[in-house]
Amino acid sequence: MVYTIRPLREGLCQGAMVEPIPFGPVHVDPDVILRLQKYRRPEAVSPVLKETAGKMASLAESLVEPRGWFRKEPVNAVRPDGLVRVADGIEFHSRGLARLLQEATEAVLVVLTIGPELERRAQQLVADEELVEGLLLDTAGWVAIDVLTRELRQRLGTDARGRGLRLTGRMAPGFDDWALEQQRILFAAFEEGDLSVHLTEACVMLPSKSISGVYGLIPATNP
Repeated sequence: MVYTIRPLREGLCQGAMVEPIPFGPVHVDPDVILRLQKYRRPEAVSPVLKETAGKMASLAESLVEPRGWFRKEPVNAVRPDGLVRVADGIEFHSRGLARLLQEATEAVLVVLTIGPELERRAQQLVADEELVEGLLLDTAGWVAIDVLTRELRQRLGTDARGRGLRLTGRMAPGFDDWALEQQRILFAAFEEGDLSVHLTEACVMLPSKSISGVYGLIPATNP
């Protein structure tokens, strides 16, 4: 396996900015909610549960406040020991990330969230002993963040193809050998982005229905 060690490319990071990602309304499919709760056969789901899932999907759509931020930077170094350096002195350590970005010329750092309101309502439902509703609404939140992630990937992929590049998959702290504590380094890259997502002392994101990560952009001619 070949890794690259690239010289620092001073100047490419000049003007690099944290940019917001605009999202429209998010559609939450009640069938997906039920599938995530292991109801694989829609015909086997009781009418009452289907109706409840539909209500929680609609409620989720009204509570989701989608927000996202990204930062695109050149990849300056990828080393076999797992060091990955992007512009502005951002350094990560993960052999898995190094494998992902070994052919990448750019890295896209992202943070997405659906906001806190859905989680608050789900917690209130549970506190009110409406346990099924609370569970299904919480599950709807995971459906919503997955919808946002897929939409972002599609948009990044379209943009990459227009530039003769190919988008890699996403990797985030806590995946593979990438230490969760490096979430702090990733979030430090967004200091100027007015993020509404924050880290706990244990590097857990709040609101919890949030994702972060790094994509790579590889020349389309590369295998």
